[in-house]
Amino acid sequence: MVTLVILPGWRQTKEDWAVAASRFSGINVIVLELPGFGQTPLIGDTWGIPEYSDYVNEKIEKLRLDNIVLLGHSFGGRIASYIASQQPAWLKGLILYGAPCLYRPTLKAKLLSKIAPFAKKLGFSKKLSRNKELLEADNAGLGKIFRKTVGFDQTELLPKINATTLLLWGRNDTEAPLRLAQEMHTLIPNNTLEIIDNSGHHVHIDNQYIFYGKVKAFLDTL
Repeated sequence: MVTLVILPGWRQTKEDWAVAASRFSGINVIVLELPGFGQTPLIGDTWGIPEYSDYVNEKIEKLRLDNIVLLGHSFGGRIASYIASQQPAWLKGLILYGAPCLYRPTLKAKLLSKIAPFAKKLGFSKKLSRNKELLEADNAGLGKIFRKTVGFDQTELLPKINATTLLLWGRNDTEAPLRLAQEMHTLIPNNTLEIIDNSGHHVHIDNQYIFYGKVKAFLDTL
C-alpha cells in the first residue's frame, strides 16, 4: 500500500488540509507540517529549499516506510521536487500541485530588482517592497526564508526526477501561473499534466471532489 505524504503550501497547516486528507479512506495519509508554520516551531530563519528538504527527508526516513507518494502544494511542491531530484529509494510517486519550481520573474519584477539598489540609496526602498506576502513573512520572522524561496530555480534539477509524476494545476492559478506547469511538463521525464478548469491555487479547497478524483486516479496507476 502507498503512503501519501502531503507537504502543505506557504503558511498552511494540518488544519488547512484536514478535509482533503480525510477523503482518502483506505490510504495512509500523513500531513507533514513544515517548521515555522502551524504547531511546528521554526528551526532556522535562514533556511531555503535544500534545508527544508533535508528536514522532510529525515522525517520520512524515520517513518521507515516504502512506497511513499509525495504531494507538495506550492511551497511544499518546491520541497517535494527537490527531494525527488535526489531520487530517494522510498519515493514511489510525486504530485506537484500548483508548485512554482521555476524562477521566471516578470518584466516588472526584473525592473524593480534593477531599481532597488538606487531606491535604497535614496530612501525609497520601502515603497518598492509593498509585496503583501513579503511584509507578512517579515512580520512572522520568515522574511529571509521567503526571499530565498521565491528566487530558487530548479530548472536543472527537474530533469533528474525519475519518479512517476503528476502535475496538478488550476487553470486560473495566479500565484503559480499555468505557464510554469507547461514548462515543467517539458523538463520532468515521466509526468502527466492535469489542468483543472475554473480553479485557482487552492483546488483542494475550492473543488474538493475534482481534486480527490485526480489524485486518487493517479495513485491507482502506481
